This record gives sequence, C-alpha cells and structure tokens, in this order.
Amino acid sequence: MADIAEIVLCPRCRGEMNWEGNDLSCDCGWRLELSNGFFKMKDEIDGEASYAEFYTEEYYNSDLYDYTGYRLNRILSFARAEEGRRILDLGCGPGELAVRCAKRGSEVYGIDVSKDALRLSAERSAREGVVVNLFEFDGENVPFKDAVFDSIILSDVVEHVEDDTLNLLLRESARLLRPEGRLIIHTSPTKNIIDLTKMLKILSLGMMDLHSRLINPDYEFLHVRYHSMRSLRRLLKKNMLHPVIWGEVQYLSDSKLVKILGRLGLGEIFSDQLWCVALKGRGSLKKIRSNKPYLSLMEPKSEIDLGKCADLYINYGFYHSESDSFRWTMKGCSLFINVPEDRDRLEIELHTSNPDVVEDPLLIDLYLGNRKISRFSLSDMDIKVFRFDIDEEMAPGMTELRLEVDRTFVPKELGMNNDPRELGVAIYRVSIL
Repeated sequence: MADIAEIVLCPRCRGEMNWEGNDLSCDCGWRLELSNGFFKMKDEIDGEASYAEFYTEEYYNSDLYDYTGYRLNRILSFARAEEGRRILDLGCGPGELAVRCAKRGSEVYGIDVSKDALRLSAERSAREGVVVNLFEFDGENVPFKDAVFDSIILSDVVEHVEDDTLNLLLRESARLLRPEGRLIIHTSPTKNIIDLTKMLKILSLGMMDLHSRLINPDYEFLHVRYHSMRSLRRLLKKNMLHPVIWGEVQYLSDSKLVKILGRLGLGEIFSDQLWCVALKGRGSLKKIRSNKPYLSLMEPKSEIDLGKCADLYINYGFYHSESDSFRWTMKGCSLFINVPEDRDRLEIELHTSNPDVVEDPLLIDLYLGNRKISRFSLSDMDIKVFRFDIDEEMAPGMTELRLEVDRTFVPKELGMNNDPRELGVAIYRVSIL
C-alpha cells in the first residue's frame, strides 16, 4: 500500500502534503487532521472547515437508506475490486462498498461531505478488520494527485446533485483515473420511468399507479436531478470519458405491463435503474453487438461457481442465491462463460430436490452457443457431475451457456418447506476445461 502522503494534494493550493504526526499538512496552512478514523479538513487561519452535511447518522440508520445486495456485488465486479488495484469510492456514505472492496484486497479510499458518513465508514472498517482511507470532501476539490486510481465508484450519487456539481465530479474522475481506468455509476430511478409513470397515472385516472412505487415522499426531497441515458452520456463525453450505459428493471420487475413490454422487446423503455461504466481510454472496450452492452466490460471466466459468481454473468433464469454454494434455476436459464483456446470438455455439477424424479426422470437440454451439447437426465436427488465433449469447431471466447429442464417443482406444494418458487435444478459449478 502506498504512503497516503504520496498521492494526496492540498485541497486549497493543490500543493504537496506532509506528515505531522498522524495528520497531513501543507505549507499554505491547510491541514487534514485525523479524527474519528477519517481525515477532517482544517484551516490553521480560519479554524475547522465546515461544509454542508446533507446526510446524517439518523438518515443512514433509517429505512430511507437502501443498498440492496445485487447492486453491491455488481459494482464490485465492474470496479474489478481485487488485490493490487487502487479504488476510490466517491461519496462513500457509511462504507458498505469501500469495506467490501478492501476485503477483496484492494487499496481503498473513500470521500464524503458528511462527517457522520465518514465516522460510520471508519467504524465499519474497524469492525470488519480492514483499512479504508477516509477523507472529508469540500464539494469542490478531490484531494488526490492525477492518475492515481484504477477504478472510481460513483454509486447512487448523481441523482442527489445538480448538473454543475456532477460535471465537477466527472471532471475530477477523469483527472484521477489512470489510463484505461474506469468509473462505475449507478442511479435510480431514471428520468424516463418517472415521466412515463406520471403520464400513465394521468391517462388511467389513477388506476395504473406505478409512479408511487418509485417515489417515497419522505425521501424525494433528496433527489434533485433524474437522469436518462442521454443526459448521462452527454456529461461523460464532455469530460472525455467513454461510457457504456444500459438500463434495467428492478422496482417494477413484477409489473404485468412491464413484463408484457419486455416480451415485446420494449422493456428498456421502463428501465428504472441506470448503469454505466465509463472508461478513460477506449483500448479495453471491445465491440460486442448485444442488448447487454456490459458484455464488452466482462473479464471472461471458464469456470463459474454459481453460488458466488457476480450477477453480471447471469443472463436470465436464476433465482437469487440463498446459499454460498449453488443457485436454483427456473425452467430455462442462461449465463455467459468463456471458451478457452485449448478446451475439450464441459463439466456441470447439479442436482434436484424434486422427489418425482425417482419415478419420472427429469430431462435436461444443455446448449453452448447455438450448439446443443447433450440431453441428459436426473433420476435421483444426489449431487452429480456431468462431463461432455466440446465440438472442435466451437469458437473460443465469450459464449452463452443455456440449460432447459422439462418441468419445475414447487417445494411448498410438496410440503417440503415454505418456498413458493417454481424450481428447476440447483447448479453448483460450470467449467470448460
């Protein structure tokens, strides 16, 4: 881990900072004083620097603050949180993402305008036994030197700031990123979905009110700007960042209207989440024609542990894992996997808990790309590893692996437990060797 003083700049004069005991100081009189686990800004002339703190400990501990698991895991995957990488969480809040990055071995820095958020982040990192370097932010100057970060995270921040402030954050991100570095953005809800649900509510005389599912009146005052793909792309390109942007549906995923539109290929119109990975350089951006543009950002894997793999490798048909070792499928499922050059077989480890298979074996069709690899069956509930040869003509690279079962079962209906889901099989691991 680098000496912090080597990458920190004075927020006032942009000069070098030097250690004075546990604090960092500049010749201009500005100090970064280590207090409560984070570096607090102090001016030796004017005293403690005071900046607007919009978010308090009460807010972070309330039901208004939401950080669902699928977002966290995806952001860490796109940020490539791993050993040897330096990551900045810009607007770190109480530290969920920063701590998770540190637990994966990254050198992590977090900044925020809220002292409460920084104190909670420091407490969380101490509790988890990891190091996160935390700094108070003055809302204008990010206190680090040029080109020192591999990834910057800007998660659920852009909807809380005006365009002028966001433009500043993006300009600073472009300055701070190393060549081929990446900025990860998540925001919700989107401008499109807000406008569309308002219109639907008016036209249906209030009978179709999806709008209220997106807006919490107790929370809405914190949202100052909703974004569309177009508005976000414009600001990123203005700051010489090359974006890959896509929308997804989460809040409204159970809406019948949204499901129908999705089947018609119009689901993206109702996306309530916006994702973006913006690159400082174009060199690592592969061109992939797909309705899933993030495929161009993925690091291919030829072995996937389904209990622990990032959601971005999942295409469709899996239930969120309730175990550290496997995932249940629906009747059909699909994921993305890498076919290496020197491969000759595919392995899949799975089982079913459906007691009917003893009398009536479960039939499974397995596809790799457009090729059907095999039809095989399960006739008991043991965990099994199946091995199949791969056609020599199969092209290497990122490929879709698809699995279809001839029927599902509902544990609740069989009196096995209270799980009401229609389950296919449980997949533990998929490997191409």
